[in-house]
Amino acid sequence: MPRSEPAKHGNPHLDLIIRATNGSPWETNKFKEHDTVEEVTRKAVQHFVKDHVMEAGEYDLVLVVDSVAGEPLHPASRLEDVDIDNGAVLALMTHKPQVDG
Repeated sequence: MPRSEPAKHGNPHLDLIIRATNGSPWETNKFKEHDTVEEVTRKAVQHFVKDHVMEAGEYDLVLVVDSVAGEPLHPASRLEDVDIDNGAVLALMTHKPQVDG
């Protein structure tokens, strides 16, 4: 899916590609700029579990830029707050628990 312009106020839905932990893509336009990272993560996990691509569990959502996954996005952030635009590629990653050092 080619990178397109940010969503317009008349059409707040974003065209996104979300990848499962094994790289399987889900091309979707079900999300809006004001949706939270937590909502997107939950719905993406549900989608991939229903399709038998992933197991249910705790996952983080990351933005992928130039084939490089960034840091996990904060669950309470809205997509517009973390610069997620049309054509963005997001990926689910296994949530790693924090370890006190």
